[in-house]
Amino acid sequence: MPVNNNSFAPIGGDMGDSDDDFVVSEIPAYLPCGNGEHLYLHVQKRGKSTLDIVRLLQNALDVKESDIGYAGKKDAHAITEQWLSVRTNRNADDARELLRPFEWLKILEISRHTNKLRLGHLRGNRFEVKLYHVETPDEAIDAACRQTMSNGFINYFGRQRFGFGGANVGRGIEILRGGKAPHQLRILYVNAVQSAIFNLAAGRRFEQSGFDVFAGDVLKKKNAGCFICDDPQTDQARSRNGEVCVTLALPGKKVMQGPDFSENTEPRALSDFIEYWNLCDQNKTELKTNCLSRFADGDRREMWIKPELMSFRHTDNQSVTIEFSLPSGSYATVLMRHLCGPSFSR
Repeated sequence: MPVNNNSFAPIGGDMGDSDDDFVVSEIPAYLPCGNGEHLYLHVQKRGKSTLDIVRLLQNALDVKESDIGYAGKKDAHAITEQWLSVRTNRNADDARELLRPFEWLKILEISRHTNKLRLGHLRGNRFEVKLYHVETPDEAIDAACRQTMSNGFINYFGRQRFGFGGANVGRGIEILRGGKAPHQLRILYVNAVQSAIFNLAAGRRFEQSGFDVFAGDVLKKKNAGCFICDDPQTDQARSRNGEVCVTLALPGKKVMQGPDFSENTEPRALSDFIEYWNLCDQNKTELKTNCLSRFADGDRREMWIKPELMSFRHTDNQSVTIEFSLPSGSYATVLMRHLCGPSFSR
């Protein structure tokens, strides 16, 4: 299991199985301007995935899948709000009428805009997570929330990234060995491999040095690009203030690397991961450490994240609702595991 970076006693508790226990609201990067060839729909769904909405829009509005855009995928077992775009000549009234029969989908707003929504066209997401069987005193819950906002938590990929039982990682390994899959699934499986390597590197890095910054680290400025640290004392202070953050690699052919790449955590995590799979599958094609370069450009991901606007309220004697905002790409379930400790099962 990944290392936890709690600086407080976990508050305990776990999520229930109801869609109402997990509420997500998208924070858009921009709002529609009111005109253009794309119909923008602000929707609320219950118990369905974003791809379920895409299929519904495709059939109900008689458009191609490529005409539909969204900024990010939302959980199926939840109540979620998000924007989608549809390239269509249909007006808002027609769209509302065609979508009215579907009780799991509520249309909150419809407008128009000049471009298709693309993945990443959002600032983040606002969450409300209901936890059951929380017996921790209010002052301890408040302290845990404040420390988490101040210190952050390791930006692991959540379990849902890896498929049921983590099977997507094994499927990704088969792709790297030359296996076949439809294009979208091939991307999904290779991304799962990249994510597993990142999680391994992040856990090791935290065990070794916590949130310290070192010369040669690739740092990311808040809402800006990456640069290589050459003044760790200054950048350590900037890191504590949330101005910059250490990043780790999602391996690929175009990943920015620091000058001490050969000595840091990233290549060791990559080589150990590849060696593990070669040992597991000795009768199959041997993987090389550069095998991901054929399938992915790669990227850099922030090693830790600081949630914003984190607070709690009591639902009843042993139920607490935690509210917070996270940037796009970070996992609410990872934050909840950080906050709750081993009692959290997602």
